[in-house]
Amino acid sequence: MKRLILIIALIFYTSKIASQQLYTNIGETIFDGSKESFEPIKATNNNSVSIIDTDNGNIAALIYIKDFEFRLGLMQEHFNENYMYSSKFPKSTFEGVIQNFNFGKLENNYTNFIIEGEIEIKGVKKNISTVARIKKTDDGIDLNTSFNIKLSDFKIKIPRLVFKKIDENVVVNLNYSYEKK
Repeated sequence: MKRLILIIALIFYTSKIASQQLYTNIGETIFDGSKESFEPIKATNNNSVSIIDTDNGNIAALIYIKDFEFRLGLMQEHFNENYMYSSKFPKSTFEGVIQNFNFGKLENNYTNFIIEGEIEIKGVKKNISTVARIKKTDDGIDLNTSFNIKLSDFKIKIPRLVFKKIDENVVVNLNYSYEKK
């Protein structure tokens, strides 16, 4: 947590005076680990925090694991206690760069950008690259992206009892609306 706060502070304070930061604390993060023909294993977190530096395309995000909400309370309990160990690993983070990002040239139509960076889940860091759709809005920008993570890459073990119900490759969708800070 301290590291991410420091990074966000560095992005904010070391940028030029004319620099503009865009921020959200109500970003929607959805993950879907469902397998066909079984009960949906899907959760939504509407409290994701993220900041973008419009001068250089640096982006950082913080997601509290306990903020994921499931359709069933028992699923949420198992997710936090048996899979994610959210009391030990309370958050997931991302630090990266939106490649070739130029805020001044953004339009009201979505444009594809590559985002590259490092995601940390359960204390395990992995480099990822994804294509994001970004467009300018009256208040800032909207960013949407989808990527897959492999649970075993982040030391998330699926018990044999439910192995056939939970997909090893989880789809993560981000829908973030950033505003001027």
